[in-house]
Amino acid sequence: MVAAEMTREAAPIPGGPPTHLQGNDMKQLLLGTIGILSLGNAAIAADVPARAYTKAPAIDPTYNWTGFYAGVHAGYGLGGTEWQILNIRTDGALGGVQAGYNQQIGNLLLGIEADISFSGIKGNRTLNVLNQATLSQTSQINWLSTVTGRIGFANGRWLTYAKGGFAWANEDHSYDVQVSVPGPDRITLSGSETRRGWVVGAGMEYALANNWSLRGEYNFINFPDHDFDLSGTQSSTGSISTTAFTKQTVHLVKLGANYQFGAPDAAKPIPPLQYAQTGFNWTGFYLGAQAGYGSGQGNWRDYTPVGKFSMTGGFGGGQIGANVQLGVIVMGVEGELVGGDVGGGTRINAGGNLDISSRTDWLAMATARIGIVTNERWLTYLKGGVAVAGDHHAISVVSGPMYVNLDGSRIHTGYVIGAGVEYAFAPNWSVKAEYNYIGFGHDKASLEGVINAPPMVGSYYFNADIAQTMQLGKIGVNYHFAP
Repeated sequence: MVAAEMTREAAPIPGGPPTHLQGNDMKQLLLGTIGILSLGNAAIAADVPARAYTKAPAIDPTYNWTGFYAGVHAGYGLGGTEWQILNIRTDGALGGVQAGYNQQIGNLLLGIEADISFSGIKGNRTLNVLNQATLSQTSQINWLSTVTGRIGFANGRWLTYAKGGFAWANEDHSYDVQVSVPGPDRITLSGSETRRGWVVGAGMEYALANNWSLRGEYNFINFPDHDFDLSGTQSSTGSISTTAFTKQTVHLVKLGANYQFGAPDAAKPIPPLQYAQTGFNWTGFYLGAQAGYGSGQGNWRDYTPVGKFSMTGGFGGGQIGANVQLGVIVMGVEGELVGGDVGGGTRINAGGNLDISSRTDWLAMATARIGIVTNERWLTYLKGGVAVAGDHHAISVVSGPMYVNLDGSRIHTGYVIGAGVEYAFAPNWSVKAEYNYIGFGHDKASLEGVINAPPMVGSYYFNADIAQTMQLGKIGVNYHFAP
């Protein structure tokens, strides 16, 4: 990233004396005067002295997003595949192509897009059960495709948008079980499927010269429960076949480039909105850091109602995002990644001491924001989107000489809503305070470990049904790259 220092000039004072006016200077002064007069009574009433904060610019009429486009993208995917027995974490790189059409109507953009990505997203998990059987499951996504509608807001060469629609994936699955007790046997199965689901996402795009644009985008894809055929062999009987069920979630982060066919429609300029001017220009990319404190509740539903407990702890991390300002309205997208130790647990006395605990090690969020500029430097906003967490869970039981110790991690997906306030205290810097509520619902966590409860002795596993909620209080600082 090029760390170029970009400055924001002070807003001109209406009626201030011009100095050293040449031909171009006189032309700029005349155009500026016409612009000031066109603002009407609202601008005249705002008798504010010059500051080191630029006015939010009028919409650039020289670019229009209307037309066909095609491009390429690359990125990374993270998610999970839940079989009947195990949860598998999947991740990997992907790359592909997209094509679509945009229609810009004033500041509003409507569009449709189709893409296909060739994927290396895959995962595997193996566990041992009582030293008598070994189970291994593998899932791999070969390609992903989506067809989505887009709605966005454009300000000149900046575009922020949301999208949603249909998703398809082609996948390979395999299942391998080796049994030593009561007698040696092995089952090997494999199969392929193309499954359907839905996708939502958000992104930011910036138009360069010569019809090219760059964009960053987040997608959340959900593939509900789906059955597919597996076939293979069993060493003791020969050929076999069966039906398996899985459900999946996938989080994608993609960077891409698009080429717009035909010159941008400069013959049809997009008129600016009528609004009172503001002092700080929030349009553009920003990068920042944050820290905060989280509190919430863990709920092991297998032990309801005594399986509930509080979770607390601190965290810190960073965020990256982009805004488009349309008058006093600011719309944007933001991605966040924080690490910490938000956790808790409880002890249940049920014929012995049963301890359960949960901990969130990291948390990522992808959100859309909409806010209003309340004066020259203040921005108040709402946000909402998708949250994903890396959780760790553990259970232990001690009853005399018998014991069970199991633990495991999972990727947990939920939703986030929040609100905040941000203050621009310098030409490129702002501070913010924010509240988030996160609901993760309930999902299965596959825990592994050991058991000593004769006749059950050895390696063991347990699928725990765990729900979580979380509330976050955050403070942060952002650096804004000038548009």
